[in-house]
Amino acid sequence: MPLQEFARKGAHVTDHVSEASMRSVVYERFGEPSDVLKVRDTPDLQPPGPGEVLIRVNARPAHPGDLAGVRGRYAGGQQLAEPATPGFEGMGTIEAVGPGLAAKADLAVGGRVAFFPAPGAWADQVVVPAQFVVPVPNAVPDGVASQLLVKPITAAMLLRAAEESGLRAGGGVLLHTAAGSGVGRLLTALAMSRGYSSVSVVRSAAGAAALRQEFDVPVVSTEEGDWVARVRAAVGERPVQVICDPIGGAMSGLLTDLLVDGGSLLAYGGLAEGESMALDAMTLTSRGLTVRGVTIGRWLAETPAAVREQDIAEAVQLALERPELFGIAAQYDLAEVKDAVRYMERPGKAGTVLLTSSRA
Repeated sequence: MPLQEFARKGAHVTDHVSEASMRSVVYERFGEPSDVLKVRDTPDLQPPGPGEVLIRVNARPAHPGDLAGVRGRYAGGQQLAEPATPGFEGMGTIEAVGPGLAAKADLAVGGRVAFFPAPGAWADQVVVPAQFVVPVPNAVPDGVASQLLVKPITAAMLLRAAEESGLRAGGGVLLHTAAGSGVGRLLTALAMSRGYSSVSVVRSAAGAAALRQEFDVPVVSTEEGDWVARVRAAVGERPVQVICDPIGGAMSGLLTDLLVDGGSLLAYGGLAEGESMALDAMTLTSRGLTVRGVTIGRWLAETPAAVREQDIAEAVQLALERPELFGIAAQYDLAEVKDAVRYMERPGKAGTVLLTSSRA
């Protein structure tokens, strides 16, 4: 099932009676996250069913897609039928395992695990099918483990799509915007490891300077008025074969102008919220350009199981070898969710905002 379906259904807050309670971030209507999100005591979850695990969540990242869900961007115009809890990813400790899992040593009670997808991750507890749970090596700290899956898998999906679009080592250039983001930095690392030429585009001069310290690749800031010319200079005679862009809006038209004929624009977000993609149909058709959407929301539905296992193994390896790629901008307790989402959308923020559960 695509994640958009999970987002539409939401993780709904139930009313069953329980002696114990936990904290959940909930929203009862779509709207601006800082307005509609609230923290509520809700009943502890029921014991896990067959093939499930109950996890006490220690940390979970706040992704742009989580906020898009709160704003109702996946709802197709429908309203919430009942309160829902955001979030799909996080890490924590197994508190209970369901029938049929007692023999799985890597999913034992007390084990540290990461999980994705699990609707309702912005709560102290979550019940997750075992197939979506990944044991975390002891060497991986909680903050990194909480980001173990979504961003590395998104980067892997983008690189696969780029390869399907004709990207080759020693061939054309991979250009990507928002390159200082978590996904952008992971994409750069993966591209370099496979011998691809890439050029990074970021918003600010400060961000460009920081990225140059981390990677030996050309970096251009859109803060410079002539940034398109600077990209062309960085590319030189090499064709821009593929562009990965999470922004959309007016940026899309500028980016397609940079593509070689027959090139591909891979769109994987909508940070220019409310702006339609500025694409000219005649340009696309006359130059044979391709525009393709890439989203982790379709990873489960469209990626073969063997490839998903490879993606997860690569994500764990990155967490072990390159933990600095999983940067943390700030950490907030679950009770401070309004402050967290405000901070998350500040321009110039470097790294991921985490929501933590310090209360036992």
